[in-house]
Amino acid sequence: MISKIKTKAGATGTFKKIVAIAIVLTILCTITAFAAESAGYYVELDDGTTKTTIYTSSTSPKEIIKEAEIEYSALDELDLTGFVPGEDSTIRIKRASVVGVNDAKGTVYFTFDGTVAEAIDLANVEVGENDLVNYSTTQSVTDGMIISVARAFPVCVAYHGKRMNLQMAVGTVGDAIEKAGVTIGENDVVSHDLDEVVNSGMVIFVDEVIYKEKSETEKIPFESTTKKDSSLTKGTTKVVTEGVDGEKTVNYREKYVNGVLIDSVVESETVTKKPVNKVTAIGTKKVYEVKANGEPYSNLGSVKLDKNGVPKNYKKVISGSSTAYYGGTKTASGRPTNVGHVAVDPSIIPYGTELYIIATDGTVYGYAIAADTGGFIHDGKTVVDVYMDSYDDCVQWGRKNVNMYVLG
Repeated sequence: MISKIKTKAGATGTFKKIVAIAIVLTILCTITAFAAESAGYYVELDDGTTKTTIYTSSTSPKEIIKEAEIEYSALDELDLTGFVPGEDSTIRIKRASVVGVNDAKGTVYFTFDGTVAEAIDLANVEVGENDLVNYSTTQSVTDGMIISVARAFPVCVAYHGKRMNLQMAVGTVGDAIEKAGVTIGENDVVSHDLDEVVNSGMVIFVDEVIYKEKSETEKIPFESTTKKDSSLTKGTTKVVTEGVDGEKTVNYREKYVNGVLIDSVVESETVTKKPVNKVTAIGTKKVYEVKANGEPYSNLGSVKLDKNGVPKNYKKVISGSSTAYYGGTKTASGRPTNVGHVAVDPSIIPYGTELYIIATDGTVYGYAIAADTGGFIHDGKTVVDVYMDSYDDCVQWGRKNVNMYVLG
């Protein structure tokens, strides 16, 4: 026998209510959980090299960065133009740069975000008027940037002899010349290569070099030669041929530096007139041995004599043949004709020369002065023509060999 369980209508209604309440609670919990979940949002963090996205409910940018475990320096800068709290958005981190500032003392490194000028100021580096920075001072620094300050040093440009002192930090010889305001002319010569790098204390010469051609007529000095002459007494000389200078045309190439003559080089020369050499005869004839006998014929002057009647002091002795003459009123030198004024070859014995004449036979003419020109000067034998008071005295003298002592 089968038994059936019957349910009351009231019990069935209660069960339906319990089920409905459970469903409502489930829906409420789901809605609450959904609402709690929808309170967070996504934020992308971009530092220029790395992008990180996190889900967060924080509205503080620094807290969000901390949650993302991203390092952040006080010098770093946040760009929040793309960030909206509570909404999916972006925070950009502008990192401060590691910068080095270098001058003659060394390099200073530090973390910094700003301009080149600000970095130089932060490093306590002074930049002079002529110093050179390798970046524009208004440029923003970048990570790893090394800012170098090249110190100016003295450079001199000597242009056509005028010195111009400059201050340069870097550059070439060409740059220095340009800075000095110099234009190199076609005749200018620069002491250094234009591409050579300048250094402290360098002196750059820019000289004007001009070459000129010049012709001049110049003297060719004659030369002097001698020859022996047995017709002249030893120690006696006679000019046989007078020297005459020649002439030549000389062509020069002259070098002028900055208007000053520096060098002159002979390029060619042409002889237009040959010189005539001077020829002097030197006597080799022996001096006669004489001994005075008797009184001097001439009393024009007195001389100290030795025991042989020969002058004690004299310059030289001229030996040779002599003749005699008389008459006339004036000699070739302008002196009057009288005893003691004798005729000579003035090329050997100049007018006015004081003499003492002794013949080899002992006859003494005595003190005399060279005053006249003898007609014998071309015969090469006679050395003196003594003046006498009369024709008879001349005949008595005749031709005698004599020593003429040239007095001091």
